[in-house]
Amino acid sequence: MAQLYLGIDIGGSNTKAVLLKGLRKQNPKCFTIKTPQTQKSFLKAMEGIVRTLKGNKKLSGLGVGLPGIVDPSGGVLRYAPNLRFLNGWRAKKFFEKFGTKVAVDNDVRGMLMAEAIWGEARGRKNAIVLAIGTGIGGGILADGKIYRGANFGAGEFGHMVVQDKKELEYWVGGRFSKGRKNREEILGIGIANLINILNPEVVIIGGGAMGDGHFNLTKIRKAAKKFILPPLRKTPIVRTKLGRVAQAVGAALLVHHRI
Repeated sequence: MAQLYLGIDIGGSNTKAVLLKGLRKQNPKCFTIKTPQTQKSFLKAMEGIVRTLKGNKKLSGLGVGLPGIVDPSGGVLRYAPNLRFLNGWRAKKFFEKFGTKVAVDNDVRGMLMAEAIWGEARGRKNAIVLAIGTGIGGGILADGKIYRGANFGAGEFGHMVVQDKKELEYWVGGRFSKGRKNREEILGIGIANLINILNPEVVIIGGGAMGDGHFNLTKIRKAAKKFILPPLRKTPIVRTKLGRVAQAVGAALLVHHRI
C-alpha cells in the first residue's frame, strides 16, 4: 500500500490541499476552500481539511506551506502580511495532533521544492520561483540548497520597491492591483532585478493569478530583457508546469525531502 502524504497550501484568498500516494510524480486532485479570515474559523477549517482528505487512512506525513515569514525548525508563522491574525501561530504543533510527521515552511519555498523535485528546476542548482496570487512570494535555490536567509525572510520579492516608491506587490499582486495597467512591464522589471542580482539558471512563475491567465508571459519576457545584463539575457523565464497544485505538492514533499 502506498504511503500517503498530505500537502496544504495556505494562501491569503484560497487554501489548497492535495493527497499524494507516495512521492513519485503524479497528478493529484486539488481540494480548495476560501481561506477563512478569522482565527477561530480558520483553525476549524484546517482541521476539517485534514479529516476530510485523510478519512480513516493513516498519513505518512503532513506538510504545510504558510504565507509570509516562517521559522521551519520551530514550525511558527512569524509574520503573514495578508493573514495577520495568524502572526505567531505555532502551525507545526497544531498539525502534530493528527499523529504524523509534520513539516512547515513558507508556501513559495514549498513551490520551489516541487519545482526542484518534479518540475522546471529539476537537475538545476540555481533557480528562482515567483508565485503571484493575493500577494507575491518567492523562493531561491542557491548552489542546490533552498536559501532562507538569516531570519527566514529570503524570497519576499513582492516587497521590492520598483516604481513610484511602491512595492512590486502593489503593482502586480492580486490584493491591490486589479485594474492597474502595465503589470507585465513592471513584473518584467522586477524579474530583471532578480536575474541581475542572483544569476539563476531559470526563473519559474506560478500562483493563482498566473494560472488564471491574467499575465502574458511573452510580454513579461520582453519587458525583462530590456533591463537584464547582456550575458544573462538568455536566462529562461518560464511558467510552472505543475499548475495550481505546485505549492500544495511542494508542501507535501517538504516532509520527506531536504534541500
